[in-house]
Amino acid sequence: MAKIKTENLEIGYEKTGNGPAVILISGLGYGRWLWDKQLESLEPYFTLYALDNRGVGESDAPQPPYSISDMARDVRDFMRAMDIKEAHIVGTSLGGFIAQVFALEYPKLAGRVVLASTTGGGGGGTHPSSLTMFRLSLAGMKKDPEKRARGRLRLTLAPVFWKKKPREVERLLQRFLQQPAAAHGVKAQMEAGQNYWKRDHRWTSLHRMRSDTLVITGKKDRIVPPVNSEKLAHEIPRAHLEKMENTGHLVMWEKPEQFNDLLYSFLK
Repeated sequence: MAKIKTENLEIGYEKTGNGPAVILISGLGYGRWLWDKQLESLEPYFTLYALDNRGVGESDAPQPPYSISDMARDVRDFMRAMDIKEAHIVGTSLGGFIAQVFALEYPKLAGRVVLASTTGGGGGGTHPSSLTMFRLSLAGMKKDPEKRARGRLRLTLAPVFWKKKPREVERLLQRFLQQPAAAHGVKAQMEAGQNYWKRDHRWTSLHRMRSDTLVITGKKDRIVPPVNSEKLAHEIPRAHLEKMENTGHLVMWEKPEQFNDLLYSFLK
């Protein structure tokens, strides 16, 4: 557990390992603990930095509004504060938005880029099905935080994971519920993500990405349908697509061994 003061805010992070720098950026409402299984497995090969995005965990939660560009700048400021000259960037979901914008706006700082369970923004993104959106809405209406989180998590994870690994589901749920989070910070993250998905036409800029890019999707992802990853891989010049069988939105948690192998092979 550590924090560092940057130009704009204090950022919570975890650092481990040796080797090339890799920055891990979590999705909407998730803290840096989402990458625990990568920190454990990949530390012999890389210097890993898992970040708390603004609004969650031990990072500051400035008043809204937030933008994806703000959060990409947070990563740049973190690198400056840590004296990291270049890093591979790994982002999932909302963190994938951040990773794309970072690679476009700070290309000299970005090594290779991994985009997991994410989309390219307004003008090209495919939204969840109407049924999934309805069920997410129902889950969000529950007053009890645990029931609300459990309802959303049931849609986030692949059904086979939910059924066969109940202990892992409970571990994930408790980590989520126990993390520090500012209500206005999570809401601001959500609004930033919605603005990016609906209005930020990054599809028109993805052809400018210089980084070798690995795009990963779970074939059972109901939150960000796999077609989004297919489009990303098509638009980014030096991109490779990997689809993970029987896997939902949290690919790094549901199948950590396969996900870690993909990261190792691509980044090493």
